[in-house]
Amino acid sequence: MGSREGAAGDTSTRIRDAALALFAERGVAATSLREVARSAGVAPGLVGHYFGSKDGLQEAVEDAVVGLFHDALGSVPLDGPVDEVVAGRDAAVARMFATNPEVIDYLRRVVVTPGPGDIGLARLLIEETIAQTQTLRDHGVTRSGVPVTEQAVAVLLRQLGTWLLQPTLDRIWQLS
Repeated sequence: MGSREGAAGDTSTRIRDAALALFAERGVAATSLREVARSAGVAPGLVGHYFGSKDGLQEAVEDAVVGLFHDALGSVPLDGPVDEVVAGRDAAVARMFATNPEVIDYLRRVVVTPGPGDIGLARLLIEETIAQTQTLRDHGVTRSGVPVTEQAVAVLLRQLGTWLLQPTLDRIWQLS
């Protein structure tokens, strides 16, 4: 990759990461492309150049979030006892969230309280989890009598549930 491509990649990544942070904080609808550009330290025209539109930018953000899940899960070897593999994968997702808090904030916005057009990320995460669950089945790590889709949804709920509900749980505990 030449330096020109590297600089372009750095710029588009910086824009995408700024968008993720702003989308997580304010929501997609409440964030302008101009604000994203300002946060990324680039000219507003570069956002359109790299992503075309806010929809294109949101798609890039969501692809990056799914990529983080994919990489976290892929970091865990598929050999060993089933409970260790499952625990390792859950821990890898937890580490990913801990090091990328804007990801969980964004997920809360688009998965727990989705706006119009926000179902894409939930669908992408379910598709990724189905593929990951099928990989586990193919490697003999997990077996189940339930359809792979049901098992994948249960896995996704286990990995995301506490993270997504944490602010609500914190408020409930404070009321007790």
